Amino acid sequence: MPTINLAWEELMVQGDGRYLTDAELKPIHQYVQTLPVRTKTYEILRSKSGELVKIALKKFMLVHPDVVQQHSKRCIYDMNMTICLMSVALLRDDPRYFRESLMLWLANILASYQRNTACLKAYHCLEETMQEKLPSACNQLLKPYMDIIMEVLDIPPKLMATVQRGGVMPKG
Repeated sequence: MPTINLAWEELMVQGDGRYLTDAELKPIHQYVQTLPVRTKTYEILRSKSGELVKIALKKFMLVHPDVVQQHSKRCIYDMNMTICLMSVALLRDDPRYFRESLMLWLANILASYQRNTACLKAYHCLEETMQEKLPSACNQLLKPYMDIIMEVLDIPPKLMATVQRGGVMPKG
């Protein structure tokens, strides 16, 4: 895993042998300005992920009690791991890392077990729980990552292999 986010890494490669322009430095300045709230959000997620998952799964159980009864340990593990990797991506300010390191892989696994639809609902419960339990500044930073979760889990299983390869599906 790179130590800086992928956009910075690409910027450093492009800027090799020259000084970066003010426009190129802007994302770095923005990152530094948001670092305190990113760090605070990371710390909150680290300390409250178990509680957030528990509340979310209680909500989800009202909709899909069968899924929670059969797969509760897996749901707990997957959601905790998702929050953990989301917090690392948030700290890095790197949504692409989150999408590529976890979400496409998880969506493929869930699609193979035909669990995308149910898991999409579970992650909606998690998003709702986070909005209720976390400060708004944290939720603003988390929104792009939650959007990635919702987008990736909403991809029909037949399209997933094409998305994973970076291909484009023909229209129609």
